[in-house]
Amino acid sequence: MANKRSGNKQQVANSPSSLSYKGLLRSGRLWLTLAGCLFCAVVIYMSDLASVGLASHFDVERARVVSVPDTNLRADLYMPTVYVGTQRVLLEIGSGRFAGEQIEIIHNITRFENLHVRDGMEVLVSILPDVDYLSDYHMSVYGPSRGPVLLGAVGLLLVSMLIMGRAKGFFAAIALGFTLITVLFFMVSFIVRGHSPVVFSLITAVLTTAYTLFMVSGVSRQSLAAVAGTWIGLVFAGLLSVLLGQLGNVSGLHLEDARQMLYHSPPDVFLRIPEMFFAGVIIAASGVVVDAAMSISSAVFEIKEQSPGISARRLYKSGMTIGGDIMGANSNTLILAFTGASLPTVILVVLFGFTPLRVMGLDFVAVEIIQSVSATMGMIFAIPATALFSAWLATYYDKRRT
Repeated sequence: MANKRSGNKQQVANSPSSLSYKGLLRSGRLWLTLAGCLFCAVVIYMSDLASVGLASHFDVERARVVSVPDTNLRADLYMPTVYVGTQRVLLEIGSGRFAGEQIEIIHNITRFENLHVRDGMEVLVSILPDVDYLSDYHMSVYGPSRGPVLLGAVGLLLVSMLIMGRAKGFFAAIALGFTLITVLFFMVSFIVRGHSPVVFSLITAVLTTAYTLFMVSGVSRQSLAAVAGTWIGLVFAGLLSVLLGQLGNVSGLHLEDARQMLYHSPPDVFLRIPEMFFAGVIIAASGVVVDAAMSISSAVFEIKEQSPGISARRLYKSGMTIGGDIMGANSNTLILAFTGASLPTVILVVLFGFTPLRVMGLDFVAVEIIQSVSATMGMIFAIPATALFSAWLATYYDKRRT
């Protein structure tokens, strides 16, 4: 019994998902972690995002509401449940040049900027730059301080990943950090300097999907098949979005905040705003394509492990069967996700009673359809590609032995 327990412990220690040094080395995760840290350090150092764009019109600092001496509110005419008006607020600045100073301001509450402050509340305030003293004119309430809540939400996510996934949750957290840094300091850094959003979104999707799959599943034939299928699906989604966008005359200038991007971009930088639409399709599609590819690859290799004598043809058919179920579920998810992001606009279309012909001429309708179709088609093409690579790699060593 002792020998059996010892053998089980040794097997767990050497498993690809183990957090031990040997487990990390065998699965390749140690080298992936080091390479990922080096890449992140380089892109963060070279990005220099603070030097991009125009100077801010105001500074944002933390503040605490000391008291609210006076409140004058009334029900909004069009939204009776919303109250508008003014509050006289005494604030204590918590950061920046004026940290520790107190000032009383008039806080305006409107229909769309409807923040009601209260005693002890942490808020953010906007302060005009290059001022020597504070006044009601120099400062206003910018918004609530959401930092602790947002950091707590991220912490809750990481803890949940570690509890539920254990070793794989730890590796998934590393991959998540790599993805966030790559998107912000690599992709965005190049885009805001005038480089092609399509090219760098595709490079970003290729890097992050491969890194995530190899970190979660280790460097193995299973993860290699998923990576290959994912890349094929992403390239097809990107090419299809570009083709449909050109045929449908989607310029990308319809994008929300497109005017703001043009206004705030540096004079010597030409932002390729029309391409940002296609870049968004690639990034949005990467998540669902990775999910489909990894599910098929895992299932095919599990079938192979349970039935060692099964042929590559049978494995491919099994992968396609599983892929059909995944396609049915994920395609619905994709369409609902894209539609949900534009739900307020959809409601406005209904309220204005647009005719079907007028609806088809709207930019956002064309965008949603092209995004949904491109992302779904990318996933559909990733399914047979992943099934084929998985079946071939799962039986590769069997063929070599014979």
